[in-house]
Amino acid sequence: MIFVTGGTGMVGAHLLYEMVLKGDKIRALIRPGSSLNRIEKIFSFYNPEYQSLLQRIDWVEGDILDKDSLSKHLNGIDQIYHAAAIISFDPRDREKMIHTNCMGTQNLVDLALTLGIPKFCHVSSIAAIGSPPEGIEANEDHSWRNTREHSAYTESKYLAEMEVWRAILQGLNAVIVNPSVIIGPGDWKSGSSLFFTKVRKGFKFYTKGGTGFVDIRDVTSVIITLMADDNWENLKNQRYILSAENMTFRDFFNHIADNLHVKRPLFFAGNILLNLACKLSAIKRFLTGIPPSITRETVRSANKSCYYDGTRISHAIGFEYTPIEVSIQRNAALFLLNQK
Repeated sequence: MIFVTGGTGMVGAHLLYEMVLKGDKIRALIRPGSSLNRIEKIFSFYNPEYQSLLQRIDWVEGDILDKDSLSKHLNGIDQIYHAAAIISFDPRDREKMIHTNCMGTQNLVDLALTLGIPKFCHVSSIAAIGSPPEGIEANEDHSWRNTREHSAYTESKYLAEMEVWRAILQGLNAVIVNPSVIIGPGDWKSGSSLFFTKVRKGFKFYTKGGTGFVDIRDVTSVIITLMADDNWENLKNQRYILSAENMTFRDFFNHIADNLHVKRPLFFAGNILLNLACKLSAIKRFLTGIPPSITRETVRSANKSCYYDGTRISHAIGFEYTPIEVSIQRNAALFLLNQK
């Protein structure tokens, strides 16, 4: 029996889809009152029988911050896939995000140790790797550097991953994956999927920064392979960066625009323009209550290049990544299909 957190997010939903197709027995955590609309939409992209597939999942209500409720849901569980996390670059979410991402992970690894659950997979992020200097590709051995430039999300993912490493030292058997920016279908109004919506609506600006990108199906494929019995003993208790290739944001936006058949972003947005947009976004929030579309944290990263080396997993399991241009093409096709 497999236990999955974050099943309504992009990574969790795609994991559940692949597991259901394999015939795995799955128990998925959902917060009280949460909707399954997003996961239904993701399943529907790949299979017309998505409703029957969803019914094969044992949905249980709970909260990763409620250790007692988690404990009862983990009876009979052999594997935990922890993909739940708050993702926000809004400064007002700072304390809540760090607390939830860190304490939720702490609760899960502690219960996994107490209950003797054999396998644990933690879906982390390249954010937990830290920001490498310009021109250097960070690998799994990159040393974390405390700096005021880190976003609250970055801190939360680093601290959450530290809980997993602490538990590994205490006897937990786990793997950690650190995906770069994930390209895949999900909620077209949030996360990386939002890029497709913005470009389709006529996104006019690009920045000089860049980062690593990876296809969602590559992420789920690697995770499932890592957790397989044939590979476990040699691959456990390590972290793996999942990043197909590094790309500038300008090239990324251009590829999206080309595949959506709209104009490419034409104007360079430097730090002065970005900071002005940040201030205007803050004023708009004050007047309307609408969350800001650009914050100081997103401004810092927009014109910065943080590149990552995702080849360790390729050597470890003989994995070949999907080219990012192909990933963008597939995702754009799904996006256009969803607009009809």
